[in-house]
Amino acid sequence: MQFVIHTSPFKIFRLHLADGKSLRVPHPDFVMAGSSHVVIATENTDGAPGELNIVPYEAIVRLEYLAGRARKAA
Repeated sequence: MQFVIHTSPFKIFRLHLADGKSLRVPHPDFVMAGSSHVVIATENTDGAPGELNIVPYEAIVRLEYLAGRARKAA
């Protein structure tokens, strides 16, 4: 997961989870990778980080790169 987060330039991506949910990661400030899980913040309507989601790696079934550029950090 580290290689995805630290890609330069950053590419917006979505993680698809085993329970059918998906989480969009619009900027590297919205995600933090640990040894057994990843923490992803949702994006509020104003673009600021919102609710945190703690996702074990085994719950991730697919990573999808999305079109667009990451905004500059707030």
